Amino acid sequence: MFQTADGTMYKSRLKVLVEFFRRSRGQWKEKCLSAKAALKKANNLARWLETSRDTWKARAKKLEAQVRQLREEQKTMG
Repeated sequence: MFQTADGTMYKSRLKVLVEFFRRSRGQWKEKCLSAKAALKKANNLARWLETSRDTWKARAKKLEAQVRQLREEQKTMG
């Protein structure tokens, strides 16, 4: 039996426990890094989509203004 400083008792050998906790920590770190990478990718995509949307919106407004101007010119000529 193995007892930790906080009083937790383990039946397994220390070598087995150390390997288990090391592997557990490694899996936790990998999971954390994976989630962090996914979050960064999602944030980058959202930022790119916002920029793209703003660009297209500005282009559409500019073209609408040109159409309005051409219609006014057509009314005055015709």
